[in-house]
Amino acid sequence: MRFPVSVSKKFFAIWFLFCAYNAYSENIYAIFNAQAIKDSNLSLGNSGIVTQIFVDVGSVVKKDDTLLELFHQDQLAQIESIRQQYVFNKKQYERYKKSGGAVDKNTLEKYYADYKRSESDLAYQEALLSKSILKAPFDGVIAYKYVELGDGVTANNTELFRLISNKVKIVLEFDFKYINQVKVGDTFEFSIDGANSKQIATIDKIYPTASESNRKVKAEAFVEDIIPGTFGDGYIKTQQE
Repeated sequence: MRFPVSVSKKFFAIWFLFCAYNAYSENIYAIFNAQAIKDSNLSLGNSGIVTQIFVDVGSVVKKDDTLLELFHQDQLAQIESIRQQYVFNKKQYERYKKSGGAVDKNTLEKYYADYKRSESDLAYQEALLSKSILKAPFDGVIAYKYVELGDGVTANNTELFRLISNKVKIVLEFDFKYINQVKVGDTFEFSIDGANSKQIATIDKIYPTASESNRKVKAEAFVEDIIPGTFGDGYIKTQQE
């Protein structure tokens, strides 16, 4: 029995929609919270007094931007003295090295040792100085500021700033019984708590184990224009194979 062309087209359209619906027939409930991809409490490797602060809460910074400095004028003076000695020793060694037999081998080796020693001293003092200057380890925003001018800082102990990255992820939690159904690439349709609008993200990572405390599995998805710390819920749309 043959159907009219119009009936065949309608049947095909219904069949196509049915297949498309069943390709994403499993909706799995999940809750989530938003987190910055990078989140660090920053401290310094030196103790001292805060003399310069260049940022505040909400400041947008780039990697290696200077955020804060401790008092280090004494170190700068010492570094300048060592640098002058280093330049002198280097020039002296290079001058006598080019002169051929003007000095004996032992004297030339002494000049070389002096030159390399002052080079090492300079590098060491510059490394110490760097521990008094706090630089941003990555691009981001200053979320908290824990220090003021004149505060004392303890090496590797005093928290100075909390820096969070501009990029944000949501961390989902869903029942462990669905761990074999949820795949990387599945979509997550969600809304932030208190908001009516829906958003969609693509799952980028699935944790391979469940939490012992609540038997939930975690997954991650990258998002935009969401503030870290917000939360909500939604449904993972799994694609049947």
